Amino acid sequence: MFEALNLAPKPKTLEAFMQTMTENRLDLDMFPSELIIPSSKWYKLRKLIPWREIETLLSPLFEESGRNAIPIRHIIGALIVQTDKNLTDRETVETIMETPMIQYFLGLDSYIMKPLFDFTLLSKYRKKIGIDKAKEMIDTLLESQKVTKKKTEDKTHHGSMSIDATAVPVNITYPTDVKLLGETRVQTEKLIDEGHKASKDLTKPRTYRQKARKDYLNAAKAKRLSNSKRRAALRAQLQYIRRNLKSIETKLCEGLYHFDEDQFERLETCKTIYEQQKTMYETKTKRHDNRIVNFHQPHIRCIVRGKTGNPYEFGPKIAVSKVNGFIRLDEISFDNFNESGTVSSLVDRYKAIHGVYPEAIRADKIYQTRANKTYCKNLGIRLSGKPLGRPKKDKDEQEEKRIMEADFKKRQEIEGVFGVAKTKYGLSKLMTKLPESQKASIGLVFFVMNLHQLLSLTLFSNPLETHFLPIDNNEIEYVFEEERPRF
Repeated sequence: MFEALNLAPKPKTLEAFMQTMTENRLDLDMFPSELIIPSSKWYKLRKLIPWREIETLLSPLFEESGRNAIPIRHIIGALIVQTDKNLTDRETVETIMETPMIQYFLGLDSYIMKPLFDFTLLSKYRKKIGIDKAKEMIDTLLESQKVTKKKTEDKTHHGSMSIDATAVPVNITYPTDVKLLGETRVQTEKLIDEGHKASKDLTKPRTYRQKARKDYLNAAKAKRLSNSKRRAALRAQLQYIRRNLKSIETKLCEGLYHFDEDQFERLETCKTIYEQQKTMYETKTKRHDNRIVNFHQPHIRCIVRGKTGNPYEFGPKIAVSKVNGFIRLDEISFDNFNESGTVSSLVDRYKAIHGVYPEAIRADKIYQTRANKTYCKNLGIRLSGKPLGRPKKDKDEQEEKRIMEADFKKRQEIEGVFGVAKTKYGLSKLMTKLPESQKASIGLVFFVMNLHQLLSLTLFSNPLETHFLPIDNNEIEYVFEEERPRF
């Protein structure tokens, strides 16, 4: 039938993906000239971003979008605006609608005084992009501006690298066992309500929710909770949860309750929390592998940092390196990891990008293990801190001390990266909830930070020069600090 009507579905190719790309749209010069501000940073940023390469990179993610899909440039541009201004999804769409220069940055042909798309789509786009594509976007940006070129001279070592790790706190309440069990009990009660409402069963399981909530509030509102009262509160909540879970399992086995995927996922989370808390209660411990600390974000783990006043943080842990002012996200995980084990992979990546080994790696004490010092010494790399072996002579010791002080001062740049990321770009409290969205949000922050670093080094940064000389002419031909032009 399809052959007779010539309606056989065609295979999806890259050309089919390109329908969402802006290269098939009208030229950007169609935008009203009276609304264009050459001194605006959005005017300059639109020339620095390799739109075509990024669209080609991300187009396979949106293959099911259809012919009338939102252009990828609008999607990426909106996420860049959101990250740059640290806005919510709703505020991002409103800002785009109200700002002509941002619409010019997104590649629109004219000023549109209505929402470009529904704000709920941004969460979907972040989830699709994920951390892998966010990292590739950073690589594509730096490669397009020629900041990753390899050295052609006969050198084996050149340049330096600063590395460090930090935790990115998420927007959750500070977890306690009583609070977590109280929320889990409420969720089991909701599952019973939802299952009973959708079923034809006349008998609703008893939950004792009023008494259970009263027991929970007596413990949660107490200014000081002794260990015996705390254990009594935990025992009571565990008993309520056990009863509710048993009722739900019975109804499911009898075929009276029918849950969807989301309800089954919540049920599994309730079971996992119950088993973990029950094990810790019986063994009188406060540790458990893959311990869940928040019901609504069960992927979040406790990251022990050991800092004064803030020993625990709850969110993903990231390892970052900075080379010549540009930042790369090297490792990200919701589980705690020892950042000292990432040195060898960072050195290999540096060698692959620049064609040489770094002369020095600046890192704090946690990286200065014997294994890392031996590894760096064998490759001829100076790892900050005291070197292996016996102390040097007086003159050598003074020179060694001077180098250590210089490394310590230079290493502060990576602390500045974390400070800017957390204060300006909102990594002090990550507002997204889904694991892939959280990773993508972190990756986009470092993409925007690299974008601003490129903007600060642009030759045509003067507004008048920018108006007459397009930034396309600016080819950054340096990679190491001593090669940078002085303005």
